[in-house]
Amino acid sequence: MLVDEFFGGWNTAIGGYGALARKYVCRLIPNHQIQIDVLLDCGGGAGVQQCLIDETMIYRLPAHPMRRRLWFDKQGFDLFLSIEMTQPSFEILHECRLDTPLLYWIQDPRHLEQYQSRLNTVSRIRDSDWAYLKDVTIWIKERIKDGAVTFISQGDSLSAIAREMYEIPTSLRIRDLANPIEIDFSYEFETPPKQDKIIFLGRLEAQKRAWIVCEIAKAMPQYEFYVLGATGRGRDEAANARSLELYRNPDGSSRIRNLHFIGHVDGDIKNDHIKSAKLLLNTSIWEGIPVSWLEALSYGTLIVSAFDRDNIVKRFGTFIGEIMGDGIGHESIQSFADAITYWLSHDGDRRAVATTAINYVRNRHCIDSFVSQMRDEILKATSP
Repeated sequence: MLVDEFFGGWNTAIGGYGALARKYVCRLIPNHQIQIDVLLDCGGGAGVQQCLIDETMIYRLPAHPMRRRLWFDKQGFDLFLSIEMTQPSFEILHECRLDTPLLYWIQDPRHLEQYQSRLNTVSRIRDSDWAYLKDVTIWIKERIKDGAVTFISQGDSLSAIAREMYEIPTSLRIRDLANPIEIDFSYEFETPPKQDKIIFLGRLEAQKRAWIVCEIAKAMPQYEFYVLGATGRGRDEAANARSLELYRNPDGSSRIRNLHFIGHVDGDIKNDHIKSAKLLLNTSIWEGIPVSWLEALSYGTLIVSAFDRDNIVKRFGTFIGEIMGDGIGHESIQSFADAITYWLSHDGDRRAVATTAINYVRNRHCIDSFVSQMRDEILKATSP
């Protein structure tokens, strides 16, 4: 499996792709037919570095493509499963001229014209421009012509972007495979009772524009706002931290009374925050289908967002419309505030939508279905 992070394992970043890899794919998919190793990047220098995390062997490969090719020949992999195609993953594969088939798991395809046009409106701090995707597009098109790639996707809107990017023919099916999450089927809605509490859940980096949450908190002192997340390891941490200096003291505490910076959370602590919150804010300039949305909805926490995919936000919260730039103008903040005010003052509507959201996640994103479908896709992709 190709993924450039492993949810903190071997000093990698903590993010959605790494969580998918470590918590779900590597933990649940291997059986008597399937063994999974993880390839992180080409950071092994002249040789191969390896580390056993949980029960999975993960590798940093040689920088030189010929050394990688020789190593691949010895390993005899039957399939490459790529969670999207990050730059490190692309660097591993594209120069090696391998015949091994690729199973491409569409997570967040970034059509450069669509993505960069949004990115370039932000001035406070900008994420990478992802220009390497021009080369990925050429390479994937060649793999399609050779019949050496199959696709699975976590959402219809993302499949449509990938089809346009890579010119995937309509005859080549993209199978729907929803991302899994840990679902507490014993959870009863509003047990414990939800509070007038709004959370942000995600890495504190440019694309997420967490400073918008801070401005909303300033504008709505009657409610409590909790920022659950930290700057991503190896992701321009200093610059991302500076983008929040107006709102956060050097010791990490908040300069705003009703705004709380909690840091990275996981497990029961994260779930307790979600259970007690009525709303999840998403302020990103661009998204795939974030795991945070699914986790929130599984506990009946509705979403207020400036981005939407597969109409998830429209169905289970408020999509206020895309907001370009830094997003801190009066009109932008007021749009968020109006949506927050509505949901926190219409408990009947909120409860009805929340109940529907819980059922939606339980039906679509349960682990058992994911395990069965993913194993099936892996075995089909490796069959003659």
